Amino acid sequence: MKDLNNYVISSSIEENIKMMKDIFNKDATLRFREFENQYNGLNCCVFFIDGMVDINMINENVLKPILDTKVILDGIDHIDYMKSHIIISSIVNTSYKISDIVSGIISGGTILFIDGNSKAMIIDTKGCKTRDIEEPPAEKVLRGPREGFTESLLTNLSLIRKRIQTKDLKFRYFTVGERTNTNICICYVEGLAKEEVLDTVIRKINEISTDGVLDIKYIQEFIDDNPFSIFETTTSTEKPDIVTGRLLEGRIAVLVDGSPAAMTAPSVFIEHMMASDDYYLNYFFATIGRIIRIIGFIASISIPALYLSLVSFHQEMIPAPLIMGIYSARQGVPFPTFLELFALLAVFEGLREAGTRVPSPIGESISIVGALVLGTAAVEARFVSAPMIIVVGLTAITGLALPSLSAVIIIIRGFLLILSAMLGFYGYIFGMIGLIIHLFNLRSLGVPFMDNLTSLRPQSLKDTMVRAPMWYMRYRPKFMSEDSKRSVDGGEKDE
Repeated sequence: MKDLNNYVISSSIEENIKMMKDIFNKDATLRFREFENQYNGLNCCVFFIDGMVDINMINENVLKPILDTKVILDGIDHIDYMKSHIIISSIVNTSYKISDIVSGIISGGTILFIDGNSKAMIIDTKGCKTRDIEEPPAEKVLRGPREGFTESLLTNLSLIRKRIQTKDLKFRYFTVGERTNTNICICYVEGLAKEEVLDTVIRKINEISTDGVLDIKYIQEFIDDNPFSIFETTTSTEKPDIVTGRLLEGRIAVLVDGSPAAMTAPSVFIEHMMASDDYYLNYFFATIGRIIRIIGFIASISIPALYLSLVSFHQEMIPAPLIMGIYSARQGVPFPTFLELFALLAVFEGLREAGTRVPSPIGESISIVGALVLGTAAVEARFVSAPMIIVVGLTAITGLALPSLSAVIIIIRGFLLILSAMLGFYGYIFGMIGLIIHLFNLRSLGVPFMDNLTSLRPQSLKDTMVRAPMWYMRYRPKFMSEDSKRSVDGGEKDE
């Protein structure tokens, strides 16, 4: 790796060209053009990275104005004069530092050297191709905005700015990654976000030491308060309306250039049970949907363990006709119940993973046909029993309601299944107690992960297991925001 401290900008344009070629040695994307003004004999050279710039912008805003000027530039600073009178660009900087020049050119700028001047001009000519704004495939909604973030940081910030049109919305840039020099941005609403939380996020980002940051997930793992927990105490989303809603509650958002997702923190567990269209549907229907997701989470992690406990250890708890039907269906099955469950759940996860990785039309066929064919064949071949197919099917369906917790559900389900295989129903109870204790011990930037779920105050429960009407949600979560009041005339404050 070349040390930029060994280079200095020369007043000779030939030396500067040689220097740039040496710094970007073996880089085939470096382009340069040396040219001379016919009226005043000014000798110039521009450098840029092919594919990172808008060529038309360079031609119209840089080359053409310089070549066409008839001003005699004797006795004045050429760089300063061109910056003020000739170059047509909204962002133009000058610098004597090689590090600024290298940073400028690799981020999509054009570098202008002028013979006889020992500083350079950095002109903003960014022109990278970006993906169009479209609905995120993993966060589809029935109603509400369908815009999603792209890989362009500036585009993503504009989507947030369009929704929060106030001077209190703040953006703070940082550069992370020793080699990638990735731009990241912290977004927050001044007066709503708590200063201590903001300071913690900034401190943790400044402490990041790594070669590169390619996605928001890198940042999440570096600032997570609980790095060894299976639960992520920060949340990510590709929808700007979700980020906007969380910013208005006093949270902080972090976006990474090149990533179509934004991270928000602090986060609480109940957020995983929420969907963005909860706030665009009638609050009765939104509450029903949220309760279904909560029940789906509990059912997905519990059904296999409970079935195994009842069938293997506590048969007296099952009605006689049902237990007789289960055991008659198991006649001829050579494997124990635990092995049946474990194998079928593993097969389902394999089908789900295969359906995710292959193209969409094929993926749907693999998931549906694979489950039907394999399930039917396994029952007919007496490898598994028919009730086991029902148990695994219910487990799979309930788990699909919470895509953000899919990996967590798999781990907890397996943990409870193993405990139930050893201790029966008592193992399940011990496992659930351990899970609840773990959840209550988690913190997200100092905020309890299970906050609000144990409160008996109506205003604290208004947006947790139920989605209250908008006119009733008069206050923000107290643990999130400096300013808890949402409206001017919100009635009596909940203490």
